[in-house]
Amino acid sequence: MGYRSFSYQSRQFQYPVKRKEDLEHQLQVEICNFLDTQMMFHKLTYFAVPNALKFLSSLGNTHKIAAAYNKMRAEGFKDGVSDLVVVLNQNGLKIGFFEQKRAATYKISEKTGKRIINTPAGKTTESQEAFLAEVRKLGAFGAVSFTLEEFKSHWAAFLAS
Repeated sequence: MGYRSFSYQSRQFQYPVKRKEDLEHQLQVEICNFLDTQMMFHKLTYFAVPNALKFLSSLGNTHKIAAAYNKMRAEGFKDGVSDLVVVLNQNGLKIGFFEQKRAATYKISEKTGKRIINTPAGKTTESQEAFLAEVRKLGAFGAVSFTLEEFKSHWAAFLAS
């Protein structure tokens, strides 16, 4: 999360500013909190799949990035794997793969007074679409959510599947 600074009465203050990736993080945290409450009603476990690109980009050096990527591929890393995996025991074992993308944010244009897009919605990559298609062919559940409400709708479909 970034920070902006301002001064007031000779004191320096900072406040957090949400970046685009923080919106997706916030959604995933909300979904995990929802899943934690669902554990009271269903036999399930879930886990997050770390985003390799975020990790690798923190290495900075292209040689380190290439070496780490090759090592991860050798250990089974796959492009496009969904953000969350849920294993549910309800009338048999069910597996769900859930991808989160940030929803579009809007603001009012100062010039026209109309609502305009401030931050465009996140988009799935080709590898994410291919992964979801593959797991669906294998009989697993897969969905992409942009909001908590949309995830809850997918959750209900997953439970009913």
